[in-house]
Amino acid sequence: MLYVARLSVTLRLILYVLFPAVSSVRPPLMPAGPESPRIVSPELLLFHLRNPGRIPDFTEGCNLIVPGAFPLAAPFVLFLLKRWGFSGCRVGVDQEGLHIEARR
Repeated sequence: MLYVARLSVTLRLILYVLFPAVSSVRPPLMPAGPESPRIVSPELLLFHLRNPGRIPDFTEGCNLIVPGAFPLAAPFVLFLLKRWGFSGCRVGVDQEGLHIEARR
């Protein structure tokens, strides 16, 4: 992924974490098992974190990947997770992007 595209993903992710009212996207239900992570865009991240009970395999937490995001966005995502009542939060970086794990 190009550097500029990754920077755009990272900045959008930080923007949506700091100003959650900006994103009002309702995603389609994507198939994934309880242990396999869902790949989401920054726009869809807030829906998944706000509504874990609406998605059958997210009743106790979530396992998400934001492809192309730089590690700079990790502290912002952790701040959002803690503010919304998640515990056991981890944000890691792998080849695909930010890997977000959180439990209620």
